[in-house]
Amino acid sequence: MVKFIIVRHGFSLGNKDGIFTGQLDVPLDEIGFAQAEAAAKYILENFTVDEIYSSELCRAYDTALPVAKALSKEVKRRKDLNEVDVGFWQGMTFDEVREKYPKSLAIYETSPGLSHFDGGESYADVRKRAVRAFCEIAEKNEGKTVMVATHGGVIRNLLASWLDIPLERITDVPRASNASITVTEYENGGATVTLMGFTEHLEDKTTEVKVN
Repeated sequence: MVKFIIVRHGFSLGNKDGIFTGQLDVPLDEIGFAQAEAAAKYILENFTVDEIYSSELCRAYDTALPVAKALSKEVKRRKDLNEVDVGFWQGMTFDEVREKYPKSLAIYETSPGLSHFDGGESYADVRKRAVRAFCEIAEKNEGKTVMVATHGGVIRNLLASWLDIPLERITDVPRASNASITVTEYENGGATVTLMGFTEHLEDKTTEVKVN
């Protein structure tokens, strides 16, 4: 069994600008760095972390860094933990996407699990790579507690898979807030969720965004 502590990255400059960030490598903003510190405090007080992973993108890496520094551990970056590739939508606002790709955006707004971002990935693609990534990490870390800093789209698809929720019902899984903490016990390809989207550690620093 592997215990996963899954943390969504803190509030980023892309979140602040209200854009589809996708795999654009934008940094955390001031609030995001404070959220990362708050998440680290909670994690260090409540868990013994053996290994730390993050996506390749700096907003996830910098969210994991306070825990890594406190424990003198390396953050292992993986490309397959990156956010959804939103293709041509990257860097665009909702209004800009609505003007250029109205049909695709309508699907994203009504049935996001069935989305295929123009020039990018589908949610089905993301689910496959996220499940595969966690399976590989688990195989290398049997019996350990592993922190993973990643992204909202990855977390939502991962949880939907583990909870056996089909893509067309992905909205049954709440969006992960910035720097929220989800804890699962993973074994034999399945996971029991013991904490989902926890944000109490953030107190007045809670933020919520509606784009990837």
